[in-house]
Amino acid sequence: MCVEVTKKAEYAISALVELALHPDEYISSKEIAKRQNIPPNFLPQIIATLGSRGWVEGVRGPGGGVKLLTSPSQITVREVVELIEGPVAITRCLMREGGCSQLGRCPLHSIWAQAQEALLKVLGDTTMRDVVDSHNALQRQTNAELAYRAR
Repeated sequence: MCVEVTKKAEYAISALVELALHPDEYISSKEIAKRQNIPPNFLPQIIATLGSRGWVEGVRGPGGGVKLLTSPSQITVREVVELIEGPVAITRCLMREGGCSQLGRCPLHSIWAQAQEALLKVLGDTTMRDVVDSHNALQRQTNAELAYRAR
């Protein structure tokens, strides 16, 4: 069994990180794609989806681009993943009522339910602010390592 968040969801999170690093600025989709290593053809659809939640806005023309409208501390990773992917489930039997033909007879059902609950808690407790803070910490570490090597 494999629980996998698709690249599209990762790209959405990366785009939000980039926008959060530059609050109150409009950044072109091309620049977001370049800075976050996102294939440019993915970004318009991702930005439109993020905009449908009111998290970002796009402005066309000179000086335009995309800007974050919602505080990163108000957006959870779970919300982003579910916006892009739909409901998160580690197995199909947990997707909906009646989704498991073995319901009531499966010794794994409660184990899967506990594992899913833990996963959803982590994703729901992690905000985009947390992801930005991790990004910044990693960037500082990388810069320190580069400075050390340059000596």
